[in-house]
Amino acid sequence: MRWVYQPVEVQYPDGTWELGRISAWWTDGEGEQWCRLRTLPGGVGPQWHRYDPESIRVLPTAGI
Repeated sequence: MRWVYQPVEVQYPDGTWELGRISAWWTDGEGEQWCRLRTLPGGVGPQWHRYDPESIRVLPTAGI
Protein backbone atom coordinates (compact mmCIF):
# COMPACT_ATOMS: atom_id res chain seq x y z
CA MET A 1 0.00 0.00 0.00
CA ARG A 2 1.22 3.49 -0.87
CA TRP A 3 -0.17 6.53 0.98
CA VAL A 4 -0.85 9.62 -1.17
CA TYR A 5 -2.89 12.80 -1.29
CA GLN A 6 -4.35 12.84 -4.81
CA PRO A 7 -7.27 15.06 -5.85
CA VAL A 8 -9.76 13.41 -8.23
CA GLU A 9 -13.11 13.85 -9.95
CA VAL A 10 -15.54 10.96 -9.60
CA GLN A 11 -18.30 10.26 -12.13
CA TYR A 12 -21.41 8.44 -10.93
CA PRO A 13 -23.60 6.16 -13.08
CA ASP A 14 -26.17 8.98 -13.50
CA GLY A 15 -23.48 11.12 -15.17
CA THR A 16 -22.92 13.58 -12.32
CA TRP A 17 -19.40 14.45 -11.14
CA GLU A 18 -18.08 15.12 -7.65
CA LEU A 19 -14.67 16.15 -6.31
CA GLY A 20 -12.81 13.77 -4.05
CA ARG A 21 -9.38 12.57 -3.05
CA ILE A 22 -7.42 9.36 -3.02
CA SER A 23 -5.45 8.75 0.16
CA ALA A 24 -3.85 5.41 -0.75
CA TRP A 25 -3.17 3.02 -3.65
CA TRP A 26 -3.01 -0.76 -3.39
CA THR A 27 -2.46 -3.51 -5.97
CA ASP A 28 -4.09 -6.85 -5.23
CA GLY A 29 -2.65 -10.29 -5.96
CA GLU A 30 -4.22 -10.32 -9.43
CA GLY A 31 -2.61 -7.00 -10.41
CA GLU A 32 -5.80 -4.90 -10.07
CA GLN A 33 -5.28 -1.36 -8.77
CA TRP A 34 -7.44 -0.17 -5.88
CA CYS A 35 -7.71 3.32 -4.41
CA ARG A 36 -8.89 4.53 -1.02
CA LEU A 37 -11.33 7.22 -2.11
CA ARG A 38 -13.32 9.85 -0.27
CA THR A 39 -15.65 12.37 -1.90
CA LEU A 40 -15.72 15.99 -0.73
CA PRO A 41 -17.10 17.86 1.08
CA GLY A 42 -18.52 15.74 3.87
CA GLY A 43 -19.09 12.68 1.75
CA VAL A 44 -19.02 9.11 2.95
CA GLY A 45 -15.80 8.18 4.77
CA PRO A 46 -12.90 6.70 2.80
CA GLN A 47 -13.68 3.43 1.02
CA TRP A 48 -11.65 1.12 -1.22
CA HIS A 49 -12.69 1.15 -4.90
CA ARG A 50 -11.26 -0.70 -7.88
CA TYR A 51 -9.57 2.04 -9.91
CA ASP A 52 -11.37 2.85 -13.15
CA PRO A 53 -9.76 5.74 -15.07
CA GLU A 54 -13.06 6.36 -16.90
CA SER A 55 -14.98 7.17 -13.72
CA ILE A 56 -12.16 8.29 -11.39
CA ARG A 57 -10.09 11.02 -13.01
CA VAL A 58 -6.87 12.01 -11.29
CA LEU A 59 -6.42 15.80 -11.21
CA PRO A 60 -3.06 17.59 -11.46
CA THR A 61 -1.50 18.64 -8.16
CA ALA A 62 0.99 21.12 -9.69
CA GLY A 63 1.36 23.25 -12.79
CA ILE A 64 2.17 21.81 -16.19
